[in-house]
Amino acid sequence: MILKTLFGIALALSLTYIFKLVLFLDYHKTVWNHRPGKCHIVEGIDHGSEDMQTTKSGLTFITSGIDGPLFSPTMKEYHKKDNVRGRIMLFNLEKPADGVRELMIVGNQFSYEDFAPHGISVLEEKGKIFLFVVVHRAEEDTVEKFEFLEKTLELKHLKTYKGTLVHLLNDVAATGPETFYTTDYGYYRNHVLHFLEQIIGLYYGHVLYYDGRDFIRVSEPTYMANGITLSKDGRHVYVVSSAGKKFIVYKPEANNRLTKINEVELDTFPDNPTIDPVTGDVLLGCHPIGFKITKHLNDPSTEIAASQVLMLHMDKSGTNVTGVTELLSDDLELYGSSSATLYKKRMLVGTVCHKMMYCEVNTL
Repeated sequence: MILKTLFGIALALSLTYIFKLVLFLDYHKTVWNHRPGKCHIVEGIDHGSEDMQTTKSGLTFITSGIDGPLFSPTMKEYHKKDNVRGRIMLFNLEKPADGVRELMIVGNQFSYEDFAPHGISVLEEKGKIFLFVVVHRAEEDTVEKFEFLEKTLELKHLKTYKGTLVHLLNDVAATGPETFYTTDYGYYRNHVLHFLEQIIGLYYGHVLYYDGRDFIRVSEPTYMANGITLSKDGRHVYVVSSAGKKFIVYKPEANNRLTKINEVELDTFPDNPTIDPVTGDVLLGCHPIGFKITKHLNDPSTEIAASQVLMLHMDKSGTNVTGVTELLSDDLELYGSSSATLYKKRMLVGTVCHKMMYCEVNTL
């Protein structure tokens, strides 16, 4: 009798876990395709436009060719076969007809070997444009700082930031010329262990802050803290937990520590946030069907994934979400949307390892 009871309990718990996993991976969801206006694929990017940020003048800097320890051997073989390499691209939203171009990196201390850019943040200061970029290399993750040389359309490498608290970085948000927040996505730099860390739901990540000297932990343990950005007024830090399906609002304290003041659950896997420069609302590149993006990231050559862009409407304080607008939903041309940026009713939508889309926005 005791064995039957224990078996019944184990079976019930197993079925409950499987049911929750099916819901979590969105096997029950359907994608309804729609766009905010005329859209087209941008020629020149075929292997990812994972993250992007736009300056006040419409210059959009894009990371492409993401790679790293979190990806499967099949993905790595795909990269090798297609000769995928890490690049930083430029698209001018003031002149969208000009298309996209690669920015060459100059500097004696920079190496293109195993260069895989991921998250990106733009800092405009005293007439200059600086980029902070998360980079995955074979042995470690770093944040790299560049200066944009507009006359020659090059990036000058200035500095590499590394530290003992860094494990598996994802995104970065610059707060000054030598300071920034960055998300330590997880602990394990191994594909299998990283997958288990995600599936089991281990809170092994943190938000880190580089204070000009070293990295410090400034948040509670996090579950897959992915994209990060500052609010329009700089008074709040927005973080998304991709596997947690959450949008989190933090308030920086005097010591740069972060206090969580709001958490919004989303019925999608959010990736990278950017800020509408006019309203302060938050754009999110999202993955609306979990099992499809999982299969796509394992084998982009045969598996497709849906794309979604959400606009989170923020109140005047920048702490509360007052509504959500789905600007784009697509699984016909664009697979695995990870970021979006808006400028003068023009929008770019990036992907983890697919193409990039340009849209005219007529629905806001």
